[in-house]
Amino acid sequence: ESLTHVKDLLEKHPVHYQTTERIYTFFPSKAGVGTSTIALNVSAAMARKNNAKVLLSDFDLNSGMVRFLLQLGNTHSVPEACEHCDELDENLWPQLVTSFNGLDVLHAGRINPHVRIEPAQVRTLLGFMRRNYDTLCFDTSGNLERYSVELMQESKRVFLVCTPEIPSLHQAREKMAFLRELELDTRVSVILNR
Repeated sequence: ESLTHVKDLLEKHPVHYQTTERIYTFFPSKAGVGTSTIALNVSAAMARKNNAKVLLSDFDLNSGMVRFLLQLGNTHSVPEACEHCDELDENLWPQLVTSFNGLDVLHAGRINPHVRIEPAQVRTLLGFMRRNYDTLCFDTSGNLERYSVELMQESKRVFLVCTPEIPSLHQAREKMAFLRELELDTRVSVILNR
């Protein structure tokens, strides 16, 4: 009877061994250049295309604009997902994300300067996400935290968003120089947001 139950569960939720390589990270040259809006719109467009299973995760723990832009009430967030990264399964995950017009969203939560996320937690969380989604999009703060760099290293493409103003362009150049040192510059595309 137990084996039949397990067999039925596996038929309903088969084990997937494939992981996605479609990982995109968005980060700003400086705050306020529209990165979260671009990440949200690109993610939503990808979710509509071919009914792809897309996740947008807001790793900008300093501002968490995705939660505001979508007016999300879900209290679960990226820090909580990282805290429980070793326990994630098909029962816990739906409680953490919010579905919004076919797009799954994991927001940054309320501003809490005491929250710390370790790269090891991000790697474990990313492994779970890769097994369960076709495309992953990450909105980051631009502060180049260790976990943000970890996400960029796993990304197929990194989008550096800037505006035409001199301070924004200057910061974009500085960040490109840093990414060049990490040998990530070949993955970066610059988006000039007008």
